Amino acid sequence: MKQCPNCKQYVDDYSTFCNNCGYNFNSDTSTPPPVDDASRTSYSNDNAFDACGPEGKSRGVAALLAILLGGLGVQYFYLGKTSAGIISIVLSAITCGLWSFVALIQGILMFCMTNAQFRQKYVLTPSSFPVF
Repeated sequence: MKQCPNCKQYVDDYSTFCNNCGYNFNSDTSTPPPVDDASRTSYSNDNAFDACGPEGKSRGVAALLAILLGGLGVQYFYLGKTSAGIISIVLSAITCGLWSFVALIQGILMFCMTNAQFRQKYVLTPSSFPVF
């Protein structure tokens, strides 16, 4: 993954344009300015509770919802995946609540991934029911 120097969003290595702001990576001939490592923290670009992209969805909020209320599919409703939330409610009813353990694992995995991975897997995916 590479980072757009214009809007600081992460894009795939093979991308020639930024999906967020339209920055053309091929026209960049200058070198980026040096980064002062003393002013950065190791978690500054990947805070779990920062909004991931222009959608404004937070990885930390989604993970907490999955851990605490995952059997009800609340994390899917938060992410705008209404059909996945309904499927999660049905699965929880059919399995007598055992689906909550799957949602617990999903919440833990959400905390373990980066914001860019979270955005790609859960926010930007065309899948209507992203589980793992």
